[in-house]
Amino acid sequence: KQWYQRRVREGVVDELNKECERLYSKMTINEATMENLLDERKLLQKSVLDSEDRLSVLSDEKASLSKELEKTRTTLNEIAQEHSHLLYQQEKKNNRKWEDDAEVKFCKACFKEFGVSLRKHHCRNCGAIFCDECSQFRSSTPASKAKVRVCGPCNKELNP
Repeated sequence: KQWYQRRVREGVVDELNKECERLYSKMTINEATMENLLDERKLLQKSVLDSEDRLSVLSDEKASLSKELEKTRTTLNEIAQEHSHLLYQQEKKNNRKWEDDAEVKFCKACFKEFGVSLRKHHCRNCGAIFCDECSQFRSSTPASKAKVRVCGPCNKELNP
């Protein structure tokens, strides 16, 4: 009977030892897994910090690029307006015609009536007819390198 009890006890002890080894092995695996997870957590935290730094840099860059874009748009609008103005001026110049003496009775600038004592003079730039006083200016024109008679508005246009 003692022998039997000792065998039972030895069997129980063996079973308990086997269970301890199994649990110890499982605990070792769990500790290794936990250590790996902690390392992974550190890497992820570093990655998050790096990403936040990169996000900050990109946000600053975006703000700078937005300002630059706004300046560029403003400049582009100014250029477009200037281009439109130049097209208008070119069209205006292309449509200038030499006015017919017979049709013009008054100076285009001061509205004095032409007669024997008040002579008509063509502006060599726009072709309109003015009195001597209103066309007293001399300037080079696109059609003439020499200084020729021009009206006040054309003088301002040609000599800004």
